[in-house]
Amino acid sequence: MPIVHFHRATNPATSDDCVHINSDAILFVQESPNMQMGKTEIQVIGLKTASIRVIETLDEVLMHLPDLAQVHRHYHAGEPSNGANIVHIAAQNVSYLRRSVPHGQAFWIIRFKDEYELRIIEPLPSGL
Repeated sequence: MPIVHFHRATNPATSDDCVHINSDAILFVQESPNMQMGKTEIQVIGLKTASIRVIETLDEVLMHLPDLAQVHRHYHAGEPSNGANIVHIAAQNVSYLRRSVPHGQAFWIIRFKDEYELRIIEPLPSGL
């Protein structure tokens, strides 16, 4: 259970608000959308719709989490313009994957161990 340390994004900003995260509990990380607090979002088991927002960049976070697989997120309403469609997932916390073929673009639904679901665009990365 390696613990990683990041600085929580807070309002007002502080440099000493550190969060210690069990890296085995991470589901995925992604760049925070524009106009939202923090530079990176970290989704962990049990948070459901919330995420941990940190001030470190996505690249800085990924340096501590090298085993994450990069995928492209699927959005029904069109993808955001700032690159927030790229998500890095922890394959060890995936419960199952299911292919969905809607009227438009085909995508996969990832179901994590805590029942959180995420839609991703084909192709699947190796190892999934």
